[in-house]
Amino acid sequence: MNITVFGAGSIGSLFAGRIAYSGFDVAVVGREPHIAEINRNGLLIIENQKKFVSHFPAATDFQPDVITPEAVFVTTKAYDNTIVAKSMNGKLTDQTPIFVMQNGMGNEEVFRKNFPHNPIFRAITTEAAELIHPGIVKHVSFGKTSFGIIAGHENGYGPKIQDIMKNSGFNTQKTADIQRKMWQKLLTNAAICPLGALLHVPNGEILQKPSIQQIFDSILREGLEVVAHTLPEEDFSQTRKFVLKVLEITKDNKCSMLQDIERGRRTEIDYINGFIVRESNRLGLKAPVNAAITDLIRHLEKYPQ
Repeated sequence: MNITVFGAGSIGSLFAGRIAYSGFDVAVVGREPHIAEINRNGLLIIENQKKFVSHFPAATDFQPDVITPEAVFVTTKAYDNTIVAKSMNGKLTDQTPIFVMQNGMGNEEVFRKNFPHNPIFRAITTEAAELIHPGIVKHVSFGKTSFGIIAGHENGYGPKIQDIMKNSGFNTQKTADIQRKMWQKLLTNAAICPLGALLHVPNGEILQKPSIQQIFDSILREGLEVVAHTLPEEDFSQTRKFVLKVLEITKDNKCSMLQDIERGRRTEIDYINGFIVRESNRLGLKAPVNAAITDLIRHLEKYPQ
């Protein structure tokens, strides 16, 4: 199965690199100079005490006439989805599955609208990676990847993708419970990412001060109020414990939002804490801490330290 990975950031590069290294066909669409370095020397993956180089086609634009994709992984930032969809319009068959592997909620709506007949999956991962230099990605910590169909008919693609991912070294599970997992990932990102970005510290240093712990708990509490209205039948009582476990596992990792700030790029705050604020307003709830966090990150985007 030929897979095109749209977005060669840390996660997109990690998945493409490991899948290609395991012998499967992958092509990547991303930005210079990362793409140029991959084409020159391959992608160097640093993983624990091991280093290996993965080679695969890479380009700065979508080229289905060169390699026809049988599946598309979208690993760009959520705010680029309209551009991604536009670049794929008219270039996929109705059978081509689209796997949206991004932070945030509501990201898939652009693809639902533009590809109403295609199978659309959401994928959630706790793999941690950092793009430390063009052509070099560090696999900071191993995690788990879950995916599930959210639109269209699966057409047998789920088991195929699961097999490829597992044979590429990823702990992967196809699930019918993807909405719950999406909310769990959203709450985790909402509590960790903006605090890491504002404090400019790795995940393990976020909760060093009691005052920051209070903000952390307020972010989760407001998010859980939204979840209680959205998925009332689900039990999210262990959410704080889960997020603390993620913090421990990824203690040496700089969250993606901090990486964006350090590189002077736009963050995904509007699709994470901003989403909690919008849903709170829609439901007649209040989310003042998430609103303040969202505003602080937007300010930091304009005036990075």
